[in-house]
Amino acid sequence: METPRGMSVAHAALAAKACWIALVLLASGTAVRAVEPFCPESAVKIVVPFAPGGPTDISARILSERLRDRLGQNVIVEARGGASGSIGTGYVAQQPGNGCTVLLAYDTHGVNPALYALPFDTVTAFKPVMLVGTIPNTLALHVSQPWKTLDELMAAAKKTELVYASGASAGVAHFSMKLIEQLYGVELQHVPYKGAAPAVQDLMGGHVPMMIGSVLALAPTIKAGKARALVQTGAKRHPLLPDTPTVAELGHPGFNTASWIGIFLPASASDALVTRLHDDLAAVLQDAAIRERLATIGVELVVSSPAELGTFVNAEIARWTDVIKRYNIKPE
Repeated sequence: METPRGMSVAHAALAAKACWIALVLLASGTAVRAVEPFCPESAVKIVVPFAPGGPTDISARILSERLRDRLGQNVIVEARGGASGSIGTGYVAQQPGNGCTVLLAYDTHGVNPALYALPFDTVTAFKPVMLVGTIPNTLALHVSQPWKTLDELMAAAKKTELVYASGASAGVAHFSMKLIEQLYGVELQHVPYKGAAPAVQDLMGGHVPMMIGSVLALAPTIKAGKARALVQTGAKRHPLLPDTPTVAELGHPGFNTASWIGIFLPASASDALVTRLHDDLAAVLQDAAIRERLATIGVELVVSSPAELGTFVNAEIARWTDVIKRYNIKPE
């Protein structure tokens, strides 16, 4: 065979081999095809219903990096914080189910229906896709605070008014603290923020003496020596805080609360879109680098089915409705 002008024999051989492979793949029906865009109209937008820089925002950005390759298009993250997550969540509820808008929800998704008169039904306004993972909460103190144990802190709270922050009013972190207060018969003043990130900033600056929030939000600050973990709320010690006891270990067996991250689509999304997004997310979460990055910030992976997330949300709503009624908790 004559070599084309300007092409070496070696290059010509490689080109011929590439053409042969392509023809074989085409003949076998396994030729590589371009990925069909998940949303043909625009980039896929993952809406985070809290302030930028917090646990949901960080998780969304980690997932979006690999998800854009799976979905065949750009994936952007948009923060729409406020009203304990219900502003961003309500925005997604109003969007068409064409795959262009995805909700990355946090624990308030299972709390808000029991506490607020929402303009949408949390159960029927969305199609569940995946419970990505759970994150226990931890109570952390500014390093200037004197208390070394939860018992010491609660003893002080019986004598003087103490203040603590959280990333949202009526989130699982807030309720975890309310349950701890009930165990010790005390009441602390709660200062809710519009997201974990600004609350962490004020904790580091000493503007609030303590904060309860997810391990994801607080572990970097604790590791940096700018805050001290006092207790965590999960069933077992989290790998990021191996020296911090759980509430259950301190004489309150059965105590277990955790924040969580879930993916949803608007209710009008087709089952095919739900299945594809679920499967693409599952593939992303098989990536060892992604799993390691999520573990580093505190996420304990679950990777549920859509049906399992639906069941989980219903159970969360029932659980926190009971807590709200039992302790007469009001919106702040």
